[in-house]
Amino acid sequence: MIRNTGLFMSQQDSMEFPELLEKVQGYMSEQYKELLSGDGEDNKDTLISAIRQFLTDTRLSVDDMDPEQLTNRLYREMAEYSFLTPYLNYKVEDVEGIEINSWDCIWVKFAGGRMEPAEGQFLSPKHARDVLTRLLHQSKINMDYACPLVRGHLDKNIRITVNGGFGTLDEDVGIAASIRFVNPSHLTKEDLIQFGTLTPEMMEFLIAMYRYGISLMLAGETDAGKTTLMAIIMAVAVPYSKKLYTIENGTREFDLIVRDAVDRILNSVIHTVTRDSEDPKQAITQQMLLELGMTMNPDYICMAEVKGSEAFETIEAAQTGHPVIGTTHTDSAETIPDRLVQLASIKGTTLSDKTLYSMATKAFPILFYSEKMADEVRRVTEICECTLENDRPKVIPLWKYVTEYNEVIDGKTVVHGNFIKCGTISEQLQKRLRRKGIPENLLQSFLKGGQEK
Repeated sequence: MIRNTGLFMSQQDSMEFPELLEKVQGYMSEQYKELLSGDGEDNKDTLISAIRQFLTDTRLSVDDMDPEQLTNRLYREMAEYSFLTPYLNYKVEDVEGIEINSWDCIWVKFAGGRMEPAEGQFLSPKHARDVLTRLLHQSKINMDYACPLVRGHLDKNIRITVNGGFGTLDEDVGIAASIRFVNPSHLTKEDLIQFGTLTPEMMEFLIAMYRYGISLMLAGETDAGKTTLMAIIMAVAVPYSKKLYTIENGTREFDLIVRDAVDRILNSVIHTVTRDSEDPKQAITQQMLLELGMTMNPDYICMAEVKGSEAFETIEAAQTGHPVIGTTHTDSAETIPDRLVQLASIKGTTLSDKTLYSMATKAFPILFYSEKMADEVRRVTEICECTLENDRPKVIPLWKYVTEYNEVIDGKTVVHGNFIKCGTISEQLQKRLRRKGIPENLLQSFLKGGQEK
């Protein structure tokens, strides 16, 4: 029997769901506070039983919801993540992201670029903040007035960035957030080819370059599919017997460890992630992780995002002969060397720009660019070789995507264009690949003349 609630009624009382949720939350917070802050199936069963008993004893209900539906909905709102739960539990397929523009404006992004309003919404700005606070708790991150702008990760492949308001947003907005699923459908290289991201030859070229010791730097806009493309390249290129060492900033998105049917690990992968701290002595930076990693005998290295002074160490690592793959933000493949030199200069080195350009060019001979085009298709629009000429980088296109024209059909943009092979790698790079063991027939397949695809 419910005690001290003052809610018992002789006949069933129907009310709006938000009002009932507030009453149930008050009771559960008082009687089951520890269970609400815990997890596990035992807690879930106990809480659901308690909610069911509360509804029975108080005879409270909501129109158009039977007792079991109401019980499960109340549990989801209080202990899980409201209408977001089925998305976060992968019960809704092909979800790439959830964009929360305000407490009552939520859009879901699906594979292929389709955008739809979410099935459900928060009940109020406060409700939205409560749910997002529980989500962030997974990352041991607190969101409050002192720290309204936060980010973390849920599971291994879900990134979350939140503006909790607290004076940084209008009161009627309440909260804003972006939840990103990294390769939720476990896409393969064949999937990207089918989607039109790149041609089979382009994909095999990028994989072969990394496999046989050539470092690659990928640039592109946000949401251009860089992380997924890079993960596929690493998954295919790195032999199981070789050690792959990855470095990510703030949140871990890669999950490249392969297990067999009895859960034995088949490959050699170390995933690392930076750690922020208010005490600088407690922070773990990308530079620190790279310096440590270089002493762990890695065969392949990934610096997931080069956006600060770690560019200098990343260039140095690639110059030691380790194949390094990474991403950076710039507007074309051609400007990647400029971006790397700009970031490397933050290090405060006394080296001249001439020396830094020479280092960056030798470190990353292959540059490529990915973008999400107007038709929502992510494409690798440039693959280039970077050489040094008169002490400056010379970027030579190998493949590019050429748009012929665009049209709008049924309100959607259709892009008409082709991937064009417009060059071949230099003799110098061919020699490097041969030293690294590339099969001659594979190398020769990349040296054929240009053609449209």
